[in-house]
Amino acid sequence: MTRRVVPSLLVALLAGCTAAPAAPQRPAAPERPTVSGVAPPTGDLPGWDLRFTDDFGRTDLGPDYSAYSGRPGGDPYSIWHPDHVDLRDGILALDGYRRDGVWTTGGVSNWPVSQVYGRWEVRFRAQASDEITYHFLLWPRSDRWPPEIDFAEDFGGDRSGLAAFLHYRDGGQRQRIQRDLSGVDFTQWHTAGVEWLPGQVRFLLDGEVWSTIESPGVPAEPMWLALQAQAGGCDRKRDFGFPDCPVAGVPDRASVAVDWVAVYARA
Repeated sequence: MTRRVVPSLLVALLAGCTAAPAAPQRPAAPERPTVSGVAPPTGDLPGWDLRFTDDFGRTDLGPDYSAYSGRPGGDPYSIWHPDHVDLRDGILALDGYRRDGVWTTGGVSNWPVSQVYGRWEVRFRAQASDEITYHFLLWPRSDRWPPEIDFAEDFGGDRSGLAAFLHYRDGGQRQRIQRDLSGVDFTQWHTAGVEWLPGQVRFLLDGEVWSTIESPGVPAEPMWLALQAQAGGCDRKRDFGFPDCPVAGVPDRASVAVDWVAVYARA
């Protein structure tokens, strides 16, 4: 099990004030067998200092996360329940299935690890489902929306693509910039990520930039990582004017599996 936070940097960022002192040289962590075929990072990258990693090699969620409960804001189709968050076989599983006849899913926040700017990576795969969607995003520590940076969202189906969004406010109006990626099988393991910089957001797939947004709407306030599965994929397709699901609610259970996450701060 690997779960690491660099304490001095965490305190400075959460306080939102003075810069942290230079971190001591970290010894290389021993590699572990990995579920997804790609081990979590163990060192810094050019321009980025590794701040936090988690390989979910344990049975409890731990102090770095909170499991969601209740109805997501702005989503009439989904319910979260902590029992739908499971650590098993070296993964974090966000499970979607009917609970007392109602589609219910799991979601977690990594709220203790909030910062302004950085790089986030999530190694994951998702079972195909018309009903269950997934959303990996950065959420403001203030809990005042917008802003929001979604770097991997899928609204159900065969998992052959994903969308990314920047939500922001401009002159009192809520605005959205969208990017779409297709032709990738996300039922197989991939690493989705984002680099958030002043005035710029870069979306990553397997370590490579696939799209960039440059906008004055890019946020400059502390944000944290959220990993969410939600229900209602078929309903959302209808809301957005897309073709309806062939058979709603198939399969009757689907999971989003996360092998590891990594968070970097700007060097």
